Amino acid sequence: MAVAASAISTDRAQTIIGIGRIVMGLCFIYYGVSKFFFIPGTIAFIGTKLPLPTAVFWLSILIEAGGGLLMVLGIKTRWIAAWYAFYCCFTAIVFHFVPTNRGLLDHFAENIALAGGFLILMAVGPGAFAIEKDRA
Repeated sequence: MAVAASAISTDRAQTIIGIGRIVMGLCFIYYGVSKFFFIPGTIAFIGTKLPLPTAVFWLSILIEAGGGLLMVLGIKTRWIAAWYAFYCCFTAIVFHFVPTNRGLLDHFAENIALAGGFLILMAVGPGAFAIEKDRA
């Protein structure tokens, strides 16, 4: 199968990938930091789905805010993207797959879409504006 030539320049593509990586990382920083605004409720919700909810709560902040910062900076992007692809699928299934709750199903779909984006980022690398210049 022949591959068609890209309609977008390599530099422009790397810029777009870099901007996408930064936006996705900022989302995860927000997800991690926003948990601080409702600690008891978040821990209680985690406790309905998983054991050790307090530990899981703090681990989720580390994963989301810390990994988000690494993503924004473009450090270990492929590894973080691979982890986030798994993490998004895991959290979608464990926390958001409730067929009778439209709001949670929207979050389920959002997490699956994010997982797809992270798989692409894992394949193509960090793009522009990254500390590590790992490019495919």
